[in-house]
Formats: sequence, C-alpha cells, structure tokens
Amino acid sequence: MTEALATNLQPDWEGRRRVASDHLDELRRVRGVAKLEGRAFDSRQIVEAEAELDAIAAAQVEAERRRREEQEAAAQAKRVELRANLTETMDARSKAITEAELATYKLASALEQLLATSRDVSRIIQALGHSAPMSMEENSVKLRASLRMAAILGPVCGNAFGRISFPVARGPHLADGTSLLDSWHDSDALKIASDLSKVITAEKTP
Repeated sequence: MTEALATNLQPDWEGRRRVASDHLDELRRVRGVAKLEGRAFDSRQIVEAEAELDAIAAAQVEAERRRREEQEAAAQAKRVELRANLTETMDARSKAITEAELATYKLASALEQLLATSRDVSRIIQALGHSAPMSMEENSVKLRASLRMAAILGPVCGNAFGRISFPVARGPHLADGTSLLDSWHDSDALKIASDLSKVITAEKTP
C-alpha cells in the first residue's frame, strides 16, 4: 500500500527547481569569490548545475503536458459515458411516452365503457319500473372516477399535471366517503350496493 501511494505521488518540480536554482546561484557566488581571491574554480560544476536546472524545467513542462493530457482523456471518457447515459435515458423516455399514450387511450376507452354501462344500468332499472339510481347518474359516476384517478395520479402529479387539474384526494377517505384502502372496483361496488339491492330485492319479491 505504501509503495502504491509513493508511486502515485507527483514530484515537486517547482520545489526541485528552486533548490537547483539556489544551488546554481551559490556556485556562481563561490566562483566569484574564487576569482576575487585568485583561487582556481572548476566551472564544470556550474555547467552541470545549469544542465540540471534546464532538465528540471523541461521535466516540469513535460509533467504539466502529461497532466493536461490525462485530464483531457478523463474528460473525454466522462463525455463518452454521459453520451451513453443520455442515449439510454432518451430510450427510456421514449418508451415512457409510448406507454403513457397507450395507457391514456386505454383509460379513455375504459372510461367511455364505464359511462356507457352506467347509462345502460339506469335504463334497465327504469325498464323494470324503478327510478334511475342517483349513483348511476353521469355526474356521480364521473365524480367517483375523478376522485379515484386523482388518488392514483396524485403521488406523481400532485393536484395538477400541466393544464389538467385534479381534485384533492388525500387521507384515509375520499370526498365521496369511500376508503382509499379499497380498490376502485370494490369502493364503487359499495357505493352502488344500496341502490341496486333495492331493485334486486324488489324483483325477487313475489
């Protein structure tokens, strides 16, 4: 682990450049003193120190170039990843639109059937000599259906979805008195049970 950490550490090129520059300045000072005092001085030390300083400067430039290349490679890899993610997300979005469209058509068809069969029930009951039940009136059917749809869509849409508004449908019971614990089918069955039982009981009576 220690070796791996040491390998990943970048050399302090700026620090090394300062040390090399200070060393070169010191050698030049010593050379000046030697000249002043008439002593010999090996100028190869200065040549070597200058070469070392140049090498450090070149290494620093190369290290910076590699760092920029690595950053650009990482940024490019990230862009490739994001493009792939964008493609996947757009595919999922397109699928959601298609499913939403099909579900909306299916809902429209089911609601049309709900209203039509409610009218049929009322006509049949009237044909049996009874008054059409209030629970089967179109406004009543639409109210119960709207509350149920709002309860289902509410967690996603809130009280509105764009320009479509929904009635408030929160709490254990909806505005029509039905329980949210019951399914739409079961709650509706309970709501119309009283009206239908009157007709069915009357028909069974001799």
